[in-house]
This record gives sequence, C-alpha cells and structure tokens, in this order.
Amino acid sequence: MRNSENMFWGDIHNIKRFSENTQDNKNREARKTSSIILAAIQLMENYIKGIKILSAYDAASLILSDSNWIRHNSRSDFLDDNGKKIVINPGTIYYLDFGNTFSDELAYFHHGLCIGKKDGKILIVPMTSGNRYFSNSYHPVNNPTASKKYRQALASEGFGKDCVLKLNDAKFISPGRIDKETGLINQDILRQIQEQLCSIEFPQLYQELCNLRKRKEKSQKQIMDQKKVISQLKQENNELKMKIKKYNNGIDTK
Repeated sequence: MRNSENMFWGDIHNIKRFSENTQDNKNREARKTSSIILAAIQLMENYIKGIKILSAYDAASLILSDSNWIRHNSRSDFLDDNGKKIVINPGTIYYLDFGNTFSDELAYFHHGLCIGKKDGKILIVPMTSGNRYFSNSYHPVNNPTASKKYRQALASEGFGKDCVLKLNDAKFISPGRIDKETGLINQDILRQIQEQLCSIEFPQLYQELCNLRKRKEKSQKQIMDQKKVISQLKQENNELKMKIKKYNNGIDTK
C-alpha cells in the first residue's frame, strides 16, 4: 500500500514496546491497553485512506487477504468445502493466499506448486503467468542456458497453462493458506524442479551431490566391467576344466 501525505503514524509507533517478547506483554490484554486501541484506530484510518488510492485489483486482494488472515490464521490444515481435512502431496498445484508482502515478492492470491512438506508445513514454489519472466527462465530442454532462479512450467508438463515457477521465492507456509487444489504434475518433473531449487539455494552441496553421482556411475561401470571379466574368466575356467577332464579320460582335446 502506497504512503499518503495525510497519513499519521505516531500512535502506531508508540506501541512498539508491546511487541517485545516478554511475559508481561503476553499477559497484558490489548483491549485494556489504551495506547494499543488508539494505534488500532489510527491504523484503520490509514488503511481506508490507502485503500482508496489503490487499483480495484490491489484493494480487493488486500481486503480479502487480510480478512482471510483474521478468520483463519490459526488453521493448520487444508480443508475442503465441507470442512474435511485433505491430505497434501508434493507435486500438487494449489491456489494460495500469500498475504501481504514486500517489494518484488509474490503477494495475495496466486497458484503455487508444492514440492515438499515437513512438520505440518508445506514447501511452495510460487507461480506467475507474467510474460517478463518466461523468456529468461530456465528449462532443461527449451531454455537450458537461462537463469535457474526461474523455471518454465509448461502445459505439456501438467501445468494448467504455460507459466513460470519463481524458485527464488520458494517458502514454507501453513496449509491454512490453501484455497483449493488446481492440478497435479508427474513425479519426474517434480524431481527436476526439486533439484533445480537445490542447485540455486545450496550450490556447493548440489555440486558435491553431482560429483558423488558421477563417482557412483563410474564405480557402477567399473563393477559391470569387472563382472564381465569375471564371467569371461569363469567360462574360460569351465572350458579348461572340461579339457583337463577329457585329457584325464584319454580323450583327444585338440
């Protein structure tokens, strides 16, 4: 939300001390703390002033996102329309409420790909259909030299339409941010995306992983070569045994 010259923030600044993580602040009731009530009133006044200068899209998204947080911020599960808990699986595309964000972060309601889950949270890669990213986004076949911070997500790979995965914005979120499930990709594409995220977030570890894979492949080839040699030696040994047996029985082995 853009700043406006007729907004005031003094009452809001005065309550910063109550945000300190102390037992006294945790035990204090907000409704009995006058400075917090004054700050809330000032925030609401600024909120309405700010809403008025936004586009309809930004204003509606902001209001829906904030109301969604007020209503469901304690929800820890993804529920269907009947309130039934739905199991979350990596490789699934969801429509999510990313909420309020700072500059260049994907905000409000967008699709995202779940690529992992841990301890009740899910790892999401936000998706965007913005054309400014697509031509500069990596794809292992179509655009292998482009930036790996982004990845082309194609309709032919199971996505709803051609779009972009913003891997540099991947984050763990609560399942409570999920609005609905919208698609599913296959496990091979999911694994490619997981590895790409690893390569940009942990490049040194990823390089070590690649080196280990090469060593493993080399070792496996050596093992296969040795098995072939052993098999050949066994065959030659069996042939020699047959010749010796025939020789001992007085049979011409020529």
